[in-house]
Formats: sequence, C-alpha cells, structure tokens
Amino acid sequence: MIAEPTPVLAVFVPGLMGAGILLSGALLLADGVRRLMPNLGARRRLAVTRAVHSVVDQAAKAAGYTITERQPMVRRPRPRGVYLSVGVGLATAGVLAIQTGLAAYRDPNATLHLNPWAIALGDIAGIALLILALGSLTLAVFTGRHLRFVQRLVATTAVGRLCLSPEEPRERIHAAIPWLKRGDVP
Repeated sequence: MIAEPTPVLAVFVPGLMGAGILLSGALLLADGVRRLMPNLGARRRLAVTRAVHSVVDQAAKAAGYTITERQPMVRRPRPRGVYLSVGVGLATAGVLAIQTGLAAYRDPNATLHLNPWAIALGDIAGIALLILALGSLTLAVFTGRHLRFVQRLVATTAVGRLCLSPEEPRERIHAAIPWLKRGDVP
C-alpha cells in the first residue's frame, strides 16, 4: 500500500516561500528608503560642521557680533540618469500591471476570470505607476534647467539627494581662523 502524502507540507512550504518573498520585498524597500537618507558619514560631517559653527558663533558673541547659521545640508538634484532609469522602470511596471489585470480577467483558469476587480486593480496600479513615471521623466528633462518648480520639488521632497555643501563649512572655518587668532570679528 502506498501512503497518501500528508497535506502538512502542501501548506507549510508555500507559506514559507511566501514569507520569504515578503521579507525580501521588505528588505529591498528598507534599503531603498535608507539610500534616500543621508549616510553615517554625512551625519558625522554634519555634527562636525555644527560644532565648528558653534565655536565660531561663541567667538563672535564674545566679540559682540553674531553669525547667522546657514543650512549645512542641502538637497540637490540627482543625476539625470537616475530620473531617467526610474521613469523607464516605473513606466514598464505600470504597463505590466495593466496587462496583468487584463490577462487575469481574460484567463478562464484564473481566479479573477470575468471579475471586474482584476481590471480595476490593474488599471489603478498601472495608472499610478505611469503618473510617477511621467513625473520622473519630466524631472529628467528639466533637471539641468533652473525652473522654480523643479528647485522647490527637489528642495522639499526626497526626489533630490541630501548632501553637504563641502565648500561652505571650509570657507566659514578659514574665514573664522583669523578672527579667533585676533579675537575680533570683522
């Protein structure tokens, strides 16, 4: 007699595979978000810049002057290739989402056969991805030009990259060294 296979593995293995896929997706998403944030080196340089500004500010206050604090970290546009590749990837994913919804609707063996939710979900996801792709491709075209909406978008959102202005802290330090030596502020 041949024993029938137990259905325990028939549920456990696909569940484990699904959990692995979800975990991989979550790790990829977390890695993408982490790349948008400044790295530890930039945070360390920011702390040094703030400390240097504090020393210069204290010296200026002792001499009876004040120095305005400037923003040491600025958002600058990413390279055009980044916006272009993100736009092409989002457009491809949008078209594939729409096609997948249509295929699930038309396939007689699919769970969503003749179910309008297949088309609705595919279209909603696809249109959202296509709108994001259009925005990214627009940024790829207009990044080099000095347009206000591009500058405002880059400065206020995660579309731009957060970076230190390397010349400004150095200029401020070099300008402050003679003040500290003389004990006065111009």
